[in-house]
Amino acid sequence: MTSLIKSLSLKNFKGFSDEVRIELRPLTLLFGANSAGKSSVLQALHYMREILERQNINADRTLQGGEAVDLGGFLTLVHGRDSQKQIEIAIEMELGASAIPDLVPDAFEDWQTSDEDVWWLYETLQNIRSAVKTVAIRLRVGWNAQREQPVVQGYEIDANGEWCLKIAASADGRDAQMRINHSNSIFMVDGPEGDQLLSLLNDFVNPEDLGQQDGGGPEAQETKNSPGKVSVLSSVFDMVNEAGMERPGDGLRAWLTGFRGALPQLDQLLYIPAPGARGAANVYMVREFTAFLSWLTVGPALLLRDQLRQMRYIGPMRRIPPRGFEMSLTKSDSAWSDGMAGWETLSTGSQDLVERVSDWMQSCDKLGTGYAVERKAYQEFDPSHIVPQPVGPIRKRTQLVDEAGLALHPQDVGVGISQVLPVVVAAQDGSASVVCIEQPELHIHPAVQVGLGDLFIDGAVNQGLSFLIETHSEHLILRLLRRIREVAEVADKALDQSLSPALIGVYCLSKRNGAVNIDEIPVTRQGDFAKPWPQGFFDERGAELF
Repeated sequence: MTSLIKSLSLKNFKGFSDEVRIELRPLTLLFGANSAGKSSVLQALHYMREILERQNINADRTLQGGEAVDLGGFLTLVHGRDSQKQIEIAIEMELGASAIPDLVPDAFEDWQTSDEDVWWLYETLQNIRSAVKTVAIRLRVGWNAQREQPVVQGYEIDANGEWCLKIAASADGRDAQMRINHSNSIFMVDGPEGDQLLSLLNDFVNPEDLGQQDGGGPEAQETKNSPGKVSVLSSVFDMVNEAGMERPGDGLRAWLTGFRGALPQLDQLLYIPAPGARGAANVYMVREFTAFLSWLTVGPALLLRDQLRQMRYIGPMRRIPPRGFEMSLTKSDSAWSDGMAGWETLSTGSQDLVERVSDWMQSCDKLGTGYAVERKAYQEFDPSHIVPQPVGPIRKRTQLVDEAGLALHPQDVGVGISQVLPVVVAAQDGSASVVCIEQPELHIHPAVQVGLGDLFIDGAVNQGLSFLIETHSEHLILRLLRRIREVAEVADKALDQSLSPALIGVYCLSKRNGAVNIDEIPVTRQGDFAKPWPQGFFDERGAELF
């Protein structure tokens, strides 16, 4: 599946002090010395899922990390172990053909009404939904000394690159306030009214709750940058006010019941009382506004949670399957962390997948390990009967086959084969969103490391995957640069023209003054680096040769 996740921003997370942003491209590679912070980038994705999936704000073990990931809790994760700081993690998604999920399953058209106001509200809210092209979730997590536990103190939704909705909680997480940026581009429409209507809504909603600031603040500047445009949100609030919705009160607090700090309850509509709603039309409008605000508040987190559920994480040490390895009956998200899910996928996946993995492992123009992959079906029989009776279901077992045709167990070949095979399976099985891999080059020959470059290109271009790879392999990046150079130099239709520098993001991480610094190293169309590596990374070759 194609990943919607396009960027990751970190602040005060482990070695990251000042905010850094990493653009996640189909092939994103993280280079750097040992303990430079490469694994921390992957761990941030684990931490975000723990919060959204299990409200596990003080996480150590994770759903996908297995034995390879131990976050250690908030006081280990926060930069400098300084409990006065807040961890900030933001993940941006590009929707494309996807949509932010709605929390109301039944279609509005099923409701029988011909009221013009009702349909105006419905169409207006639908237009706002369709205007969202990118959406980001930003969490701020702080430590509460009295309760001796971390609290989500900030929850922010950005739409189309600017803040749209903010929820801020007190330090103890017992009180929360919401603000909506009525000047966000998704609310802007052609019209003559300006903010005159908003000023008339003081008795219903505080203008500050709608992103208003005195003077020329950012929101005022955003309105100036949209000449001839006005925010339709004022009209929406006016309509739900007339429909009988309860006044939200200071900071929209009345709409934030059931929150854990600033974190909303996922899979649950916001509770917005409407004691004054009388008649079908008013009930429809209150319902639609409640669904819309819940969509705006909770929907992006649901979408991100689903993306993180589809993430795959392959840790730095992959297990060698034991002899007679049987597939687990209970699926585990952490099974990819030690590579075992790769072997299980070969047992349960399609025959086409097995053949593609086998081809990548064996072919000289690919990885060229010298071993093919074969799947055999077998059935146990009870010989105590005159006619032996089958026992249990037909089972499938994966084995390696050498160039002489001899079937071998994973224990009978070099350890590098067991390390690389789960990587190949993950790169050929297109059902993931982001495939995170630590050290894919572990224990394998440089010639195989070079082939990994082609494997990841194929996974990105033909399987629709996105890779986030922590690596030390110079051979891997050299192959990627070569392929880009070949596309630029050779007018050969056999070379995939979708292979361009935009496919690859290369980042070098280093520590400076106790904090991690990230340098993006752009790749040119000629397959070169656009600027030198910081601190001479990859200069070891020259130093040894000359």
